[in-house]
Parts: sequence; C-alpha cells; structure tokens
Amino acid sequence: MNILVLTHSYPEVNLRWRGIFVQEQVKALSIKHTVAVVYFKVDYSHFSPFSDYSFLKRQDGGVTEYVVTINKSFPAINQLKYLFNTYRFIKNEILRQTKIDIIHSHFSYPAGFLGTLIQKKAKIPSIITEHTWIKKYFRSPIHKQCVLYALRNSSLVLSVSKALKDDIALYCERNISVIPNVIDSDKFHTSEKPLSSTLNLGILGGMGNYRKGLDILIKSVSLLKNMDLLVHIGGDGILLEKFKMQSQELGVYKKCKFYGEISAEDIPDFYSHLDIFVLASRDETFGVVVVEAMASGLPVIATDCGGPKEIITSETGVLVEKESPDELARAITQMSENLHLYDRFIIRKYAEDKFGQKSFVDSITRIYQEVLLKVDNRRFK
Repeated sequence: MNILVLTHSYPEVNLRWRGIFVQEQVKALSIKHTVAVVYFKVDYSHFSPFSDYSFLKRQDGGVTEYVVTINKSFPAINQLKYLFNTYRFIKNEILRQTKIDIIHSHFSYPAGFLGTLIQKKAKIPSIITEHTWIKKYFRSPIHKQCVLYALRNSSLVLSVSKALKDDIALYCERNISVIPNVIDSDKFHTSEKPLSSTLNLGILGGMGNYRKGLDILIKSVSLLKNMDLLVHIGGDGILLEKFKMQSQELGVYKKCKFYGEISAEDIPDFYSHLDIFVLASRDETFGVVVVEAMASGLPVIATDCGGPKEIITSETGVLVEKESPDELARAITQMSENLHLYDRFIIRKYAEDKFGQKSFVDSITRIYQEVLLKVDNRRFK
C-alpha cells in the first residue's frame, strides 16, 4: 500500500527527540508498505505573511520524507496559513503525482484535522494515531472544535494505550483501536552484568519539565541512605540544573550521575550498565523508554500514571503509586533484593513479541485492510 503519514512532530538535527516515536512507526511501516512522510512546521523566526511554502525532500532508507516549512504570519491567520499551505503542498506535490491508499496522521491536531479535510476533499481514508491527552489540545475554542471534528470524522482513530483510548472516548462516541508504539528491538541487547555491590538504577527522558518525575526519584534515593546505589540520569532540559541542585540539597549528589543528552546511538549502551530502570512519571500515554529498557532485559519500576500499567507484568517489573517517594523507595529496595527472580531473556522476549516491528506491522496492516474494505463496500452500495 501507499501510505501518506502526516505529522507536526518529527526528529530534526537540533531536535533529535521530537516525535521519534512517530519516526519509529514510519520505519516499521516501510518494511511492508511504501511510505511518504509530510512533516510540516512553522518557522517562527521569519515573519513573512505572504510567502509560499518551501519544502525539502529527502530519502531515509525506504521512506520518502518531505519537510514543509511555512513562515510566520499575523497572529490571527497564522494557523490558517499553516494548514492551508500544507494542504496546497500535499495536493500539488503528492496527490497529483502518487496514488495514496491511506492517510495516516499522528496527533489529532494539526495533522489529524488536516488529514480529515483531505479525506473529505480527495476521498482518501484518513486514520489518526493519538499520542496525547485530548484536553491538552484545548488551548482555544477553535482548537477544540478542530480536534473534535478530526476525532469524529476521520475513518478511524487509533490510540497508543487503553488509558488514552478511555480519554479519547470522553470526546467522541466511536470505536477506538489500540495499537501500541513500536521499537526496533534489534537495537537493544541483554548483557550479563558482572556481580557488583552497587545497585545501578537508570532514568531517561527530557528534563524540560517535571513530567518524568526525576525529582521524585531523587527524593526516594535520599530515603535509601544505607543502600549502595548509583542513579544514572540521561536527558537534558532547562530543569537539569535544578535537579542537580536538589540532589545536592538532599545529600545524594554523589549517588547521581548526570549524563545530559544521550544520542540515539548510545542509548542501548546506557541501558546495558543498569540493573533496574525507573520511570517515576506523573503521566504517560504510553512509555517508550519502559519498552526499550525491557528490550534490554531490564526489570522496570514505573508509576501507575497511564500507559505503563498496560506494559508492565509481574515478570517484567512493578507498578507503584505516582507522586510517592516512599513507595518508590520501598519498591527499589524490594526489587534489589529479588533481582535474581527476573529473567533478562524472558523480559526481552516479552518486549520483542508485543512491541517489536513485526507485531506492529501485522496489526497496522490489518487495520489498513479493514478500513479500505469498508470504503470499497460503501462504493458498491
């Protein structure tokens, strides 16, 4: 099939983590399908209200990527120009030259809204994969209406977790399928670590806000004064210095190793030095790092904050109450005493079977076939 993927979130040279989960889905799709990606964005550094769109075309393996840039316009019409010019690009540069079977948008707005408009105009079925809690889109009444229009009128809505599915269901009465995010399990590997008296914990994520709960983990470490442990902290952001200061104030700075941003190529090596992976998040619609850690054979301690509840099993880790340093500290202690009960190879196989590329491609292909069959049935009625 020819799949057109629309997204406003995708990795760039200076923003390598933006939308990387979308890129992973695209790469998996390309194993079986012909995939073109339209990544569209506003260049807020250039005010040019009457300029046309510009685009860069590039090939990444079996994926054709189009980076479409729209210059900043007047506040009242900026979003309108953004959507209109991206629509014109898709119409002129793609739909006139290629037969597209399905439009697959990531996020209800702006991509899902745009995909649904193209569906109405070009009669191409449009699917939305949602990654975000719906209320986060409602920054204005207009944004809210655009999101609700997309959710209610697209051919199908997919969610990356049941928790997010339940959230979406609050805003549209329709069937929503769950297709989890995907990882390339071949990138990760299990390794038998040499016996050590030091427990190596790890956390990985953006440090631009408090969502990943690093502050909670640091408080937990401060409660484990008699435990020989080291916390490996990967990620960068504007709050990183505050987290370092917090660890100093609580007297655990020497137990915390801050790496800053870790490149995608070095992430498997980061996991290979750990005994336990910790996700202390306040909210997660999924939790890609949990699956990556499992693909590396690591047991995981995660908070009950949405997506992780559907990922972790008794064989792969434990869930703890969120916002509770005390409970997290107890879980670290208990897991450290029972590490021998967790089989790294069983954990990895679970991650590979459930979240690997084959599982994703098989599931999404069935979805595409069902959507196209419904379209064909309507044409013959």
